[in-house]
Amino acid sequence: MFSWLSSLFSTPKATPPPPGMRTIPCSAVDLSTARDLVLTTGLVINARLDPERLEETLSKLIQSKFPCAGGRVAFRNGVYEFQIPETFDAGTPPARFTVEDYPEAYNCAGRPEIPIALRGPEPSVMPAPDLKAFLRSNTCPKSLEDFLQPNVPLLHIHVAVFNDLTFLGVTAPHIAFDALGTGTLLDAWTRALSGDDIDTIQGMERDVEPFESFTPAPNVGSIKPQVKRGWFDFGPLSQLNFIVRFLLRIIADPKEVRCFVRVPKAFLHDVKQTIMDELKAQGSSEYVGSSDVLMAWWLKTVYSHRAPTDHTPIHLHIVTDVRGKPIFADDALLAHPYIHNAVMTIAVPPLPVSAFRTESIGALALRMRRAIVAYNADPAGVRADLSWLCSESNALKTVFPGPPGAEFSVQSSWRAAKFGELDFSGAEAGPGDRTEKGKARVVFVNPVISSSKPLPMRGSGGVLMEDEEVIWMDQHRGEKDWERIRRRGEILFA
Repeated sequence: MFSWLSSLFSTPKATPPPPGMRTIPCSAVDLSTARDLVLTTGLVINARLDPERLEETLSKLIQSKFPCAGGRVAFRNGVYEFQIPETFDAGTPPARFTVEDYPEAYNCAGRPEIPIALRGPEPSVMPAPDLKAFLRSNTCPKSLEDFLQPNVPLLHIHVAVFNDLTFLGVTAPHIAFDALGTGTLLDAWTRALSGDDIDTIQGMERDVEPFESFTPAPNVGSIKPQVKRGWFDFGPLSQLNFIVRFLLRIIADPKEVRCFVRVPKAFLHDVKQTIMDELKAQGSSEYVGSSDVLMAWWLKTVYSHRAPTDHTPIHLHIVTDVRGKPIFADDALLAHPYIHNAVMTIAVPPLPVSAFRTESIGALALRMRRAIVAYNADPAGVRADLSWLCSESNALKTVFPGPPGAEFSVQSSWRAAKFGELDFSGAEAGPGDRTEKGKARVVFVNPVISSSKPLPMRGSGGVLMEDEEVIWMDQHRGEKDWERIRRRGEILFA
């Protein structure tokens, strides 16, 4: 009886790490960035690639330069962590590869149409094709829980090969990779495929923890940092109010639909040039970037069908990469490659819905540019946001993107990942049916997301890729909302 009482009140024994693994705790940024999400970065490449060459090269690259990419994610002793093998072998592979070989061209048998053949000078919207079957295998993990099983690699690569193109699905839990981290690994991979000496490719050390310095020492200081800017930490009643109002909007428009948006660069250039000419004529030294103009044009397009008396506040959050901000040790930038999460959000001062109908694209773009300039000029504020995130259990705290009754939009951009510039020519299996001369390049990016928990995306989206002619976005909205936008006639629906 006494032994039973003793075990009841004793501290549970700590679980040791698996043998042969080096452990690194997940950072607060990893834990706060859609940690339950599994993301497949789906690339469509205009050539028939050699799967064996792809697997051999990536395996060598991970083992020699990016061992963290070959790790596992685990929940041990109440903490999420990465477990990185000291050595890789057949039983502990750096990544899991699956391959499907189709000895035919893709465009047959009624397969989903990839919208790469679209042309025209005006932006257009089209429903997202269902390409998941070509980007994930049946055995691919679909949730964070799947990745937490023993010895499941962080990376699952699925290759579907046709005579005229290749689908390449790169699947990982979002707790381990952000889009720019994936882009860093893919860029190194294509360099190795093209014949670059792997020793000349800058990699990522096993023990890199750039956000560790933002974690306050225990029991030091009594002043707690405020919640990260633009987000809200509510009490129970306000949380309930927010959730009920959000659910009512979903009930009114229950079907969430994802669409791709094609924006010709020539169109975007002309709009930006008009804005810059107007600013110059006003004697202003301010400027707007193409990303500001793109987002201002898009939000004006999708909110203009709302009533001019609708003053619902819109809280816009722009995802930003902090790798290039002087916030790390000695106020320096992050000088080495980093594949894990390194993003925060810039909060644009909220606007009523009616402003997107009444204000010009130029005025809206300036609002976004000013918010970005102010954020970038305030490294102390960025450090404060990170310090809050890294304090106590704030990384796991539920915070809200706006107050009850407001609407919100989280917009990201993968442009800096440069997926459209990746050159897979070093893995080309042969000319196949490709008529275009030149490199085996990415012609389309199609993300696939999944989670064991409901993840409403409506109102949000971002830039996926760009090439010489167009920028591609994906956006999530309710089906009825899309129909109202279509009926207003300000953008072509293909």
